[in-house]
Amino acid sequence: MRNTNQRLLLTVGIVLSVACNKPTPATADSATPAAPSTAFDEKAAAAQIVAADSAFVRAITSKNVDSLMPYYDPSAVSLGKTALKGTAALRTSYTEAVKNPPSDVHFESNGVNFSNDHSMAWDYGTVSQTVDIKGKPVKTSGTFLNVWKNVDGRWKIVAEIGSVTP
Repeated sequence: MRNTNQRLLLTVGIVLSVACNKPTPATADSATPAAPSTAFDEKAAAAQIVAADSAFVRAITSKNVDSLMPYYDPSAVSLGKTALKGTAALRTSYTEAVKNPPSDVHFESNGVNFSNDHSMAWDYGTVSQTVDIKGKPVKTSGTFLNVWKNVDGRWKIVAEIGSVTP
């Protein structure tokens, strides 16, 4: 009998323990969103974007189209003299552009901003450069706006627009 009582007590203890530790389903008013595992570092992300802008300028001036393409999302749209969509169109355009690349290129970022969920960003600024027009160097200046998307931890351009005037 003592052995039966101990088993019964152990069984009741296990049942109570399991029943009391059963998770309660979350309701709309009781659910708390999980905290992100790591905080988004806007300064570091902004530095990555500005560094990508600088690398982009180096690639253009060194006539290296292959070095430009990793900065673009496959669905990227570029607005300039014409609207270009996709990396194939961008590659064709840059292949022509690097035949007579600009020199003395200076760009200045006027800021990098992020969407609330940090999946998108945009940077904007000014650019000045010297281009060859009909055999003569011409100093031009203008503005740019790039829209970036965070793709697996890398920032890729999904839209860009620039305006340069002599």
